[in-house]
Parts: sequence; structure tokens; C-alpha cells
Amino acid sequence: MTLTLLDLYNTAASQEWSMYDNDAASESEFEDSLVLALNKAIVDIYSSYDFPFRERTHVILTIPGTDAYDLPNGLIKKDSGGKYLVKLNSKYLDLIKNPESLIHKCGLPEGFFIKGDKIVLYPSPVVKSIVTIDYSTLAIGETASGEEIYTLKNQDDILSVPAHLEVLMKDAIITKAMINSIASESDENYSAYKKQADKAYRLLVKYAKALEMDKRIIQ
Repeated sequence: MTLTLLDLYNTAASQEWSMYDNDAASESEFEDSLVLALNKAIVDIYSSYDFPFRERTHVILTIPGTDAYDLPNGLIKKDSGGKYLVKLNSKYLDLIKNPESLIHKCGLPEGFFIKGDKIVLYPSPVVKSIVTIDYSTLAIGETASGEEIYTLKNQDDILSVPAHLEVLMKDAIITKAMINSIASESDENYSAYKKQADKAYRLLVKYAKALEMDKRIIQ
């Protein structure tokens, strides 16, 4: 099963107490408010837990004399000790907290700092080398042609989630979207959806944790 916006939309629209038509054939028939509620639900869920399937590695091939490189579109991960997972070959680079005090020099990079949308290596590289950055992507899906996207807009936009978590993720998104759609806690249907959403989310995280633990044991 592939989770598309069209599938998510019609499933949400078919929920009990929903005020939307559930037979949309394309995005031209979408209600903007439900699409907004679905996207908010996805972002809320994806940002609430460090799901392993969102992990990526950004690779930089350094160029002698060039110290600034593009950052990945996501959040740089840390290890259990709080060290950022930015490495030159297999060596961690230190985060430089006061880069304004640095004196320019060239050599083998030992640290880094962030400037705008760039990661700056220090000292400035003098030889070609490989820097890797482990990060959690901010993208939530992709288009039918494979382009990463940060919000679902078109009917065939695909949500990025492993097959074994698709059913649980769908349940969590739909129930959360209904809460977002109802909005008012005083609505008589709100508490019922809130209970469903909390249960669906707990199951999603439970199985995501279990699968990650199995993966670590196997490795």
C-alpha cells in the first residue's frame, strides 16, 4: 500500500462525523481545510518522535580552499553524548560556538559552525576529503516523479513511510487530522477522536521503537 494524498483525503473524509465528501477523484475536488488538517497532522506526528525512517546521510566532498558547503534539508543528529554527527572521514568535528573570534587558517578541518544555510569547516580544507552529516530529513514525502516535498498538495503526492508502518501511520494521521478539523475541544465528537488519536499514535511509536531495536540487534 502506498499512502497518497488522495487516499488520505478520502479516508479522512469518510470518517464518522466528517463534514467532507469522500469521493474526491483529484485535487480539484479537495477541500482546502481538510488538506491543511492532514498536513498539520503529518508534521505534528513526524516532528514528535525521531522516526528511524527519516534518517539520512549528507555527503560533502571538500574542495581545497573552499570552507562553506550546503547544509542538508533537515536537523543534524546528535549521539547519546550530545555530539553532533558531523564527521571528517571517521573523526567527529567539533561545533565551534564563537566563530567570530576565529583567525583564518588552512589545514585539516577539526570543527564547524553554521552560517545562514551553509556549514563552514575550520580550518579551511587544503586537500580533498569526505565529510558526512547524519540528519533527520524535514521532507515528509515525494512527488510521483520522486522529488522530495515538505507538504502534500497533489493527489498523487506520496507520504514517505516504510511499508510495515503504513497502516499505523495512516490511522495516526487520520485521527489526528480529524482533531485538527474539529478544532474545538467543546465539540461533542472531539473527545472520541482524541482517544482514538492518542491510541493510534502510541501504537505507531511502539512498533517504530520495536523495529529499530530489532535492527540494532541484527546489526
